[in-house]
Amino acid sequence: MNAKIEVLKIVDVKKGVPKTTTLQIALGLGVQHKSVIQLVRSYKSDFSEFGLVTFEMSNSAFEMSNWEHRQSTRGRHTEYAALNEQQATLLLTYMRNSPKVREFKKALVRAFFEARTLLQTDYFFLLQKREALNAKLECEKDIASACGKGLSTWKKQRDILQTAITNVDRQIQPCLFE
Repeated sequence: MNAKIEVLKIVDVKKGVPKTTTLQIALGLGVQHKSVIQLVRSYKSDFSEFGLVTFEMSNSAFEMSNWEHRQSTRGRHTEYAALNEQQATLLLTYMRNSPKVREFKKALVRAFFEARTLLQTDYFFLLQKREALNAKLECEKDIASACGKGLSTWKKQRDILQTAITNVDRQIQPCLFE
């Protein structure tokens, strides 16, 4: 199996911790998510030895291709487990070593290694800093744009109001000398 598995889609860094999900593992292995999450549920106490096992909900049509009897993907919620590196490794050790599973195990190890490397370098910090600076730049641009529009509107109103004041001043002048 020479298919490349994209690293960033297998492992994601959340709050500084590399994680994957049972959805990603099922997708990477090409199996039904139901069988993967069932392993986690069956051996939850084993997985808990390596950290809190969190179950989350996703509104996705992830498994629709595996379900022949379902007609609609709307409103379907899929429960999945978010797993740290040790939990994901344990899960894969509970699976049979087919060529596909072995290939995915290697890809998962690489993905976690690369995620940890990113966290250990300044690269991840610099990416976050760049995103924050870019967001601030966009905000400042929006403020400047709004100010520019406001200044343009004020200049138009200023000219109209000054003309109106001058006209009222002319009307007042004859009244002052009577």
